[in-house]
Formats: sequence, structure tokens, C-alpha cells
Amino acid sequence: MGREFKAIFFDLDGTLVDIHGPLYIAARNALNELGQQPPVTREHYLEAIASEDPWLGVPEPMRSDYVKLAFAYLITELDRTERLEILPHVHETLAELKRRSYSMGVVTSRPGAAQRLIEKLAMVGLAAYFDQVITQEVASLRALDKTDSLKHAAMRASVVPHACMYVGDEPRDVMAGIGAGFGATVAVATGPASLALLQNHPHYRPDFLIRSMAEFVDLLDRLKYGHEEK
Repeated sequence: MGREFKAIFFDLDGTLVDIHGPLYIAARNALNELGQQPPVTREHYLEAIASEDPWLGVPEPMRSDYVKLAFAYLITELDRTERLEILPHVHETLAELKRRSYSMGVVTSRPGAAQRLIEKLAMVGLAAYFDQVITQEVASLRALDKTDSLKHAAMRASVVPHACMYVGDEPRDVMAGIGAGFGATVAVATGPASLALLQNHPHYRPDFLIRSMAEFVDLLDRLKYGHEEK
């Protein structure tokens, strides 16, 4: 039996737009402030992410400080960057979903006014695809949990949670989708979490895993016609 969804909500960073550039800058600035030598290069950062080493050589006693600094620098960088770098296959995928009349929205852990993010999305031609854009009121590690935001998004769309799908790039996105009672969670391996981590996370595994947004419409078609594959 097929499964159809009425609303699809997307995480932003790492799902629709590139996050590795801002993450590298945040990590480099945090490591510089902590006095790590030699300075981290982008190549070193990408190699560490590929090998699932998010600490980039930071000793255990300094990791708490590193997380706080990197998070603060990341928020600053995301706010400073005016032009979003759209990931491959995002435009055509969203256009097809809009053509099929899905209710769509962005639910992100970025802090700040939603209107400013809408303006950034409009600059790169994405704003028109979304019926709503939800950001977080404050910049804090606690605000990274988007469960309540997803519940609010479903309510605003007048769609029961079970008929909603959340697409993200990290286990915490899966956690939020599950917590909000959504009918399905999809993880796309275009952010900092590797395919293996998404596939084998001990607590929050997505219902469906794709390598890029190029696979998303096909996934919806398989679900609709009853050919489910994780």
C-alpha cells in the first residue's frame, strides 16, 4: 500500500545549502582562539570530516570550550554571509515538489528573524517554493532541538503530523522529526554527518537515507506506489 505526504519540511544548512564553508571558518577561528597549532587548513578540515573526526585534534579537556567557541563563530558566519550557496539538485527538486502542490517549509536552527532568512532565500531563488520559514528565537545549543518548531510548522500548514515529512542532514534532525510525530524522516548525506553515521546512529536513524537531493523525488514516487526501500 502506498504512502503519500501532504507537507514536506526541510532543514536548511547541510540539506539545502552548503554548510562546510561556514563550518570550516568557525572551526578555524575557534582553534586559533584556543591556540591550536598549526592552523587548520580547509583540506585538513574536510579530511577530518570524511574520517568522522569532528574534534580536529582538540584534546579532551578543551572540547567543551571548543564546542562553545565554534558554535558562536558559526552563528556569526551564517549571519554575515549574505549569499547562500545552494547545494546541487535542490532547485529542480523543489520546483517539482511545488508543481505537485506539496505544502513546503524550512525549519532551521538558525537564530534570528525569519524575514532576514526569507530575503536571503529570495536572493538565490528559493523563497517562492516555501509556504513558511521558521527560525529559532535565540542562538543557543539548546535551540538546536527543532521538535517544537516542527509541531508548529505542521499546525500552521493545517496538516496532521503523520502526513508530514522532515528532511535533514543530521541525527538531531531525525530526532526532531520523530519527536514531532512526523510520518517519516529522511536524511541526506550532504552535511557534516557521514552516510555511515546516519545509517548506523545508535538512537536516531532516519526512515529513509539518500545521498543527495537528486534522489528525493524518486523516493517519494516509490513511497506513493508502495515500493519502500530504506
